[in-house]
Amino acid sequence: MDKKIVFVILHYNAIQETENCVESIEKKIDTKNYHIVIIDNASPNNSGRELKRKFCDKDNVTVILNKENLGFARGNNIGYRYAVNVLKADFICIMNNDTLIEQNDFFEVICDEYKKSNYGIMGPKIYLNEGRVNPVYVKLPGVDFFEDLLKMQKKEYKQMKLHLNYILVPCKLLRNQIYKILKIERKSRFDGILSLECVNQRKEDVVLHGCCIVFSPNYCGKYKEGFDPRTFLYKEEELLYLRCKKKNMKIVYNPKLTIRHLEDVSTNSMKYTRRKKIMFWLKNQIDSLEILVGELKQEEKNGIGNNSCL
Repeated sequence: MDKKIVFVILHYNAIQETENCVESIEKKIDTKNYHIVIIDNASPNNSGRELKRKFCDKDNVTVILNKENLGFARGNNIGYRYAVNVLKADFICIMNNDTLIEQNDFFEVICDEYKKSNYGIMGPKIYLNEGRVNPVYVKLPGVDFFEDLLKMQKKEYKQMKLHLNYILVPCKLLRNQIYKILKIERKSRFDGILSLECVNQRKEDVVLHGCCIVFSPNYCGKYKEGFDPRTFLYKEEELLYLRCKKKNMKIVYNPKLTIRHLEDVSTNSMKYTRRKKIMFWLKNQIDSLEILVGELKQEEKNGIGNNSCL
């Protein structure tokens, strides 16, 4: 019997993007043995119910309505558990609703790579808007890096709460403009961590981007949930990397597998002011960073290594 793949799509508000994502799967997927599970994360605009009505006659599409917004990890875990326990999936592809499948051999690449490497999880090359490509996260930094990032974001959050951003943000923008005029090269904290040089190379032992991750039979047989359920948003990929390393499961980035990512549609659909959006982002980054730092401190003595193409 052919292997079965289940696509899990987390939905929040942006109904047109979710419909486009489903349509791209239906048009391009190169197997008949597939199913699509849409998880509505309690969209306040009732678009989840609209999707349930739209797809009620399709045997290969299931819409699940969450009673509350569970965030990225726990929301996707609802679909992951349904795919494993009810649909008996072999492969699970968790993908953002603002992604599109555009290649004709998507499932073939997934299966071929699994036969060759017996990977735990696999990620695609990600095409962005305006012809850009998402860089590869080639190296997981140590705990010091994330502790410094945590301190910085806690400081920024405090400044935002005190409305100091009205002074600080214009100053930062002016500084950046001066750097640009004077052609001063600014060193990014992600130098040596994110790489565009690797986007066309098959890589192992990298941190995969959360917009599209394929979970193999190897992974599904070991974990009842796809992601660490403690986070609401952000740092799911780093925690997933550490989870795989604990079980010595192979992580593969394969550029033969591709996806188009329209970027942050669900987050942008929230009716927040710019300041509230930044505070929402910072608050969830801080919460997730604290969990990640705790995990890294526990794993620090285990000697988890990182490969890099740099």
